[in-house]
Amino acid sequence: MELELLVEKARKSLLFTAPILGPDLERFLREQGPAIKEMAKRVIQEGVQHIYWVGAGNSWVNLYSGKYLLDKFTDLPSDCLTSYEFVWRNPARLNEKAWVFLASFSGSTEDTVAALRHAKTKMAHTIAIVNKSDSLMGQEADEVVAYDSKALYILPLAMAYLFALEVARLKSAQGVDEIIQGLYGLPPLLSKQYVDEEAPARKLAEEFAQENLFYTLGCGPLYGLAYKFGLTVFMENMRVNGSFIETTEFRHGPAEIFGRNRPTIVLLVGTDESRPIVDRVLALCQANHAHMLIYDMANYPDVHPLLAPFVLMIPLQWFAVWSSLMRGIKDLDERVLMGHGILGQGKGVTWP
Repeated sequence: MELELLVEKARKSLLFTAPILGPDLERFLREQGPAIKEMAKRVIQEGVQHIYWVGAGNSWVNLYSGKYLLDKFTDLPSDCLTSYEFVWRNPARLNEKAWVFLASFSGSTEDTVAALRHAKTKMAHTIAIVNKSDSLMGQEADEVVAYDSKALYILPLAMAYLFALEVARLKSAQGVDEIIQGLYGLPPLLSKQYVDEEAPARKLAEEFAQENLFYTLGCGPLYGLAYKFGLTVFMENMRVNGSFIETTEFRHGPAEIFGRNRPTIVLLVGTDESRPIVDRVLALCQANHAHMLIYDMANYPDVHPLLAPFVLMIPLQWFAVWSSLMRGIKDLDERVLMGHGILGQGKGVTWP
């Protein structure tokens, strides 16, 4: 009974975004879609020469797809960098012809505030992707995309997708209209997943309740989502040991773990070009008796392969919620170190 009560409490937590992903994504695309498309138009009209996607932790990996899509469908150069790496690298192409997208749920993440201020000293155009427009970054950036939701991964991800795909469409790239239409069609599926995935995730959480080390593998369009759960959910929220490994790289060293261990591996499998290699890694893991947790886009044949991170998010999140509660973590929003003024420094900074 206590577990059920904790789940009811969890539905209202900041961590657990699945309950609102469907309606909030629909609202975000309806309200912000026209402005994001206009941004894409201006990039072409103004002759922007480089796009930078910048953030820290979860707010870095939800921008990774922006670079992935721009690389795949356009000739517009872009980079996705963690905030302090962006400052330290100080790219030579960071100038008045560059646009810098900076994501932070709080709008006051130390690393990303520093990156924003660095970009402005180089005369680059800055766009803050934040929860609230009146946040520190919202006030300092040249433009703001405020999503007004706890959906701190999916809505910035949708922003990056729509912007990159619209740039590609305006550059006459083939096949992007289908992906844009698919993006707008996702909300009903996400709302259905929130209901359908609860019971299966509970069973999986029970199966893996005694595991304390999770290797999370993902690649291609699922690289960012695998990183998010491998390093910023399983470790941050479940308080277990974890690691993220790009799937094809598992064969280049990490696979030797099979010599003495039976590891727990969370594998994200897409239906894009990466699948043949991922299937080989899956077969290798199964042949060596790894304890496998598999999330497969083949279960969603009607969804475009490049929309995979939207679709596998809720099953993974339900698993993380049940697993956290089964490990005695009763408040999903509480942190041991983050958000307590221990890890962040600077006026107005609240995170990490």
